[in-house]
Amino acid sequence: MGMNAAPRTDHLEEALSYFEEFLRKKGFKITQTRLRIAERALSATGHFSAMDLWDSLGDRRASIATVYRTLELLEEAGLVRRCVFAGSSGAIYESYLGKRRGHGHLICQSCGRVIEFQSAAIEEELRRIAEAHGFCLQEVVIQGVGLCRDCRGARG
Repeated sequence: MGMNAAPRTDHLEEALSYFEEFLRKKGFKITQTRLRIAERALSATGHFSAMDLWDSLGDRRASIATVYRTLELLEEAGLVRRCVFAGSSGAIYESYLGKRRGHGHLICQSCGRVIEFQSAAIEEELRRIAEAHGFCLQEVVIQGVGLCRDCRGARG
């Protein structure tokens, strides 16, 4: 999907205002339900599924379809990212609120734990490789799959 022009912000109010303006420009209605979904998604500190988000709303008048559509719009606006982790089924999302976009994930294949990390060196090497191949890199996604410390210890 590529990188979007959403400004890096650490403030929920700024991100919500940006999202409202994005919706206006796209011709979408700005509903209370859509804004509540956006607020929950942007406030999430970890990774979450659409079902997690829907459950957290506690409002069955908001359909799961509305949650998915709002997440798609937040992704299009550059405010959340849809992650597909190796070995997992379905999409997991994360908010960019207060986060640097270029970060990687270590995924435990036993317990499902996700550890975030940043590495300018890995990112730069990937960019160098892409450039050497004439490839126009739009987004860097770094994943490592294995066993976390706890699961390694449990296996002896």
